[in-house]
Amino acid sequence: MSKLSNGIIYKIKKIMALSRCKVHENPQGRNGNEYVTNVEPINFPDTSSICGRNNCNNPGLIWLTKEEKKNYDDDKMRIFNFPNSATKVKVK
Repeated sequence: MSKLSNGIIYKIKKIMALSRCKVHENPQGRNGNEYVTNVEPINFPDTSSICGRNNCNNPGLIWLTKEEKKNYDDDKMRIFNFPNSATKVKVK
């Protein structure tokens, strides 16, 4: 785990947050990931975070694993990467 310059963002190995809308909530994790809660991205529902399901363009909530939730609750993490590293998202 490494601390970045702003003091509250940490890089954790195997970050696997997902974006899913309220219609497609409660994602089933792959590779043993279990999603336990969701958080709102900045400016939700007027956000650039879009549901990751095919053919869905609804605003997406960010689903977190147990480890991510702990870091979020401890105010250590507010920026999350998605599994394919194509983008990352900042949450409230």
